[in-house]
Amino acid sequence: MTLAVAGLLAGCGGGGGGEAGPSIDPAQLKGRWVTASGATPAVTAVVVPDASGTASAWLLNQDASRLVKLVVRSDSSANGKSYALGQGNAAGQGVTGQVSAALAASPKSLSFTGVNASALNLTQADALSASAVQSDATGTWSATSGGNAQTTQWTIASTGGVNGSSTTGCSYAGGVTAMANTAAYSVQINESCPDGAKTTFAGIATLNASKNGLTVVLTSADETRGAAVFFSK
Repeated sequence: MTLAVAGLLAGCGGGGGGEAGPSIDPAQLKGRWVTASGATPAVTAVVVPDASGTASAWLLNQDASRLVKLVVRSDSSANGKSYALGQGNAAGQGVTGQVSAALAASPKSLSFTGVNASALNLTQADALSASAVQSDATGTWSATSGGNAQTTQWTIASTGGVNGSSTTGCSYAGGVTAMANTAAYSVQINESCPDGAKTTFAGIATLNASKNGLTVVLTSADETRGAAVFFSK
């Protein structure tokens, strides 16, 4: 497997939700959230509502060392998988915790407990309230990994269709589709590699302010693997 800035890994666990807490509306947590300057670890979280009334929270260490994918529920519980991104495959682990938010504060704040060694406190950097624009993602995007030893390239058509390849010989096909009412894209990718391995990934993508950087976070369909890819064009 090659689809990652720092590699893919196996995950385990991640069953039911964490301990129930105060009732919340997960949709109100939508946005991009960041830890304070100098915080360790430095984390960016992107939260997007799901059709089921839950929300998906993607927490990525800013040094690309760890990715956490959580499902946030209305009882404040959160559960999912933690992926320690690295060049070699490594065992992941299930995580369960709780979410609390101060949405009347300025800036809004969000806290996760149980998913890190200590409470992870973040403030909202972007509400992601506008609908994503499909044409902003159109074009050819490239990412390097492994000390620039590996290059992955995706071409996103105006329809959202994706075709791509990597210098390791893997090929990619799927879609990157603009979300309605959320400044993010849903991603579905099928990876086929020379060793015969075929993996389906799903996740989200967000653009930087200049629209020349696309961050993609993904998990495999069985949630045993996670990836983070930083594309530019």
